[in-house]
Amino acid sequence: MQYIGEISALAASACWVITALVLASAGRVVGATVVNAVRIFIAICILCFMHWLAYGNIWPEISSSSLLYLAFSGVVGLAIGDQFIYRALIDAGPRLTTLVMTSTPALTAIIAFAVLNEIVRYVDLLGMLLTMAGIAIAIFTRGEKNTNNKYPRVKLGIMFAFLGSLGQAIGLVFAKLGMNESDPEIVNTIYQSGVTPLSATYIRLCFGGVGATVLLLFYVFSKKANRENHLRMNFSVFFFILAGAIFGPVLGVWLGLISIENMDTGVAATLMSLSPIMILPFAKIFEKEQITPNAVFGAFVSIIGVIILVLN
Repeated sequence: MQYIGEISALAASACWVITALVLASAGRVVGATVVNAVRIFIAICILCFMHWLAYGNIWPEISSSSLLYLAFSGVVGLAIGDQFIYRALIDAGPRLTTLVMTSTPALTAIIAFAVLNEIVRYVDLLGMLLTMAGIAIAIFTRGEKNTNNKYPRVKLGIMFAFLGSLGQAIGLVFAKLGMNESDPEIVNTIYQSGVTPLSATYIRLCFGGVGATVLLLFYVFSKKANRENHLRMNFSVFFFILAGAIFGPVLGVWLGLISIENMDTGVAATLMSLSPIMILPFAKIFEKEQITPNAVFGAFVSIIGVIILVLN
């Protein structure tokens, strides 16, 4: 299918918009660490069933090198990276966190160049720069009146956001590396060209779940968890986390891996970073935020960048 990589990347970006909205609501009740762990556990169960339906087994047959790459990708990208991002949302707020996360495509392209020898063409670089510039314009001007002293540890939050972006970039690159690895003795009619995106997503989440479990145990037994008393779960919170798991670790990650399988990793990451633009109308409707002319202009610049990436 033509443009399957670009379509998958944009669809993944839309999934992350839904995920951000529902998990933000859940996180205000039970805390970021609990949300991060529970959503991964739910997603693992869903993907285990999907994998069984698709391939007839509950664990893919892959080479040891693919398993190692995907395991590393899951721990760094989904457990550690996402945890940094959730922490940044608390310390620096959504506006600055999302702004710093626009560095993810550039970090991904740099790491992909070093690890995968991917060459970014000048026209792709132009599209990436326009897309990231538009996102930065829109996010930087969004919610300016609401900052005040609400986030007292902004510098620490910005550092966490950058570490989260770095974790996501490393996770994407090593996921692609793991998907391209194959063992001639294992490859069959299902695994013609390495590891499928569904299998890779499943493996990443399983090992990401291990990392998230360790973080959750530290949180549960810490004084901070007892002080905040965030371990409160009810039906509505569970429903939000369930929706976040379906649209985030399941559909979002799966579509993201389909995109990096069919196009350069840096370009795919740029298209997947459009969530801050896509979320603007939802912020207007649900959060009652004022959408400034600069935010609209930023969206327009990003759309031009996307057109360059897709049509060149």
